[in-house]
Amino acid sequence: MTTEAFAIISNKENLEWEQNINSNNLTEGTYCLHKSWGLGKIRQIDENGGWLIVDFKGKPAHQMALDFAISSLLLLSADHLLVLKEEKLSYVQKLSLENPLELIKIFVFSFRDKATLERLQHVLCPDVIQAEQWKKWWENTKRILKKSTYIHIPSRKSEPFVILEKAQDHFASFMHTLGSNLSPRKKLESLNKILKEIEKWDDQSLALKAVSSIDELLNKPNIEPFPLLDFALLKVEIIQKAKIQSTQNTDLDLYTYIPERYESLLTSLLGLSSVNQEKVLQLIWERKNQPIDLFLSLLSEADGRLADNIVKILVEAGLTDLVLEQFNRLIRERTLSVELLYWLCKNKDQLFQPLFNIHLFYCILYVLERELGSVGKKAEKLYDLLTTGTELIYCLLSNASLDDIKDVTRTILLSPVFKELDKRSLLGAIVKITPEVQELISNNRGTEAESLLIVSWESLEQKKKELDELVRKKIPENSKDIAHARSYGDLRENHEYKAAKEMQVVLMRRKAELESMISRARATDFSNVDTSSVNIGTVVQFRDLKTNSTNSVAILGAWDSNPSKGIISYLAALSQSLLGHKPGDIVQVSLDDGTQREIRIEKISRWNPKS
Repeated sequence: MTTEAFAIISNKENLEWEQNINSNNLTEGTYCLHKSWGLGKIRQIDENGGWLIVDFKGKPAHQMALDFAISSLLLLSADHLLVLKEEKLSYVQKLSLENPLELIKIFVFSFRDKATLERLQHVLCPDVIQAEQWKKWWENTKRILKKSTYIHIPSRKSEPFVILEKAQDHFASFMHTLGSNLSPRKKLESLNKILKEIEKWDDQSLALKAVSSIDELLNKPNIEPFPLLDFALLKVEIIQKAKIQSTQNTDLDLYTYIPERYESLLTSLLGLSSVNQEKVLQLIWERKNQPIDLFLSLLSEADGRLADNIVKILVEAGLTDLVLEQFNRLIRERTLSVELLYWLCKNKDQLFQPLFNIHLFYCILYVLERELGSVGKKAEKLYDLLTTGTELIYCLLSNASLDDIKDVTRTILLSPVFKELDKRSLLGAIVKITPEVQELISNNRGTEAESLLIVSWESLEQKKKELDELVRKKIPENSKDIAHARSYGDLRENHEYKAAKEMQVVLMRRKAELESMISRARATDFSNVDTSSVNIGTVVQFRDLKTNSTNSVAILGAWDSNPSKGIISYLAALSQSLLGHKPGDIVQVSLDDGTQREIRIEKISRWNPKS
């Protein structure tokens, strides 16, 4: 180690558990190590004959000359981990589950400067911990070790664990991490964790030393991308915690470290705490003379925390209309990320009330259809927000027309996204808002579960692959996770067990959805489609009678929606209003901008996947 704080307990305290064999400490039944033959147990000693017999794992009853044994073998204490594993395996297994901290101590005392994470895995797997459970066990053990101030956790597999002489010195830990070979991002993560544990720097000279070390990093030429802004913010936080008066050595213009490139700026902002995000955004807003376009661009790719800070600055600047216009555009274009959409739907601020309408509903549905296949937690949270309770669906539909609500009802009835109970809950909420749709729902009851879904061969194969991966890989892995987490005991406080069980619900629900969808699917390549009228598999060219502009849309299978390429599902509201019509027909439809338009169908052609 590079600091005295990480010095291992000295051998003077009689913790030298490996000992060279000599003629005085040889006893039958003692375990020993050979560099080539591994662990062995001395069975018999004949000092007069000058030989001994050792039972090695791969060489039982191996006879060795006494002189050779003394020079080539290491004697192991009865408390050495290898001996305990051989003689008391069940005890070691119990330690791994109930007291991993004690197991790590035994390991460190057994192997000293060779007690690396790599060796720990080699010693424990597979006899103590199954190989496939190693990663989860180590993550759990690492959390326990972090609460202990007497064991240093190695940052690399080749670095040894260290038992400290005294409780960890946060300043020493900080300086050690700062000078380590960790990647800049990993280093920042560790430094921020240490800094959180330091309420204040009582010794300003130590704080100045840390500031000086950070300055060296900030002033060092960096060829590779380097998070300068993050380290500059770290320096500011130390100065504030230590209450260092402004001097030439501590003055810092934070703005000079803000990335110029948009992608780097976005990445940096997303990685900052909410407080630091606000600080940096405010600085950009002031120094760049209110860069509205930049902030609107960042907003379109923000997560919830970043969106909060951006909207706050824009609203305080009197730009509420621009904020709403930006969100309206993202909703119309279906380009909101699942994180930003969840944040928007969960936000109860009066500011966003104009956005809660039928178009936001269709945006939510589009994102759910796109995201739920990956079994993502964020998509699950958005799904639950929509289907649990009536508040969100009421906000979305309370001001909609009867025709719009009927379209939404048909969409929910046909959508493969919702499981049956959630679908009924949504429909029940809609009936409370608009009782007139009850008849529409009743007419569809009994047939919706058996209704066929027309899909493309490609989308059907994708669904089958997803189901196969669930059945063959994800569900079995989840079952192993549950079994392993259960072994930690006390299920009430077992976070790993709860997380694994929650994921089991998600996986099994998705499996049921996929099985239902695939069983109802009828695949086609759309090659024999009738183009005399609008059908599934046709491309419809139409003219907006108000603007006289032309547009076209391809109407394909239930799972083929891709609005950015002009492809929509035949289940979409626009498709439903066009199906069956012929060239020359005038049809009233709802366009993506939220307006009702009259269009005239100009031309109908067969969809060509190569065009």
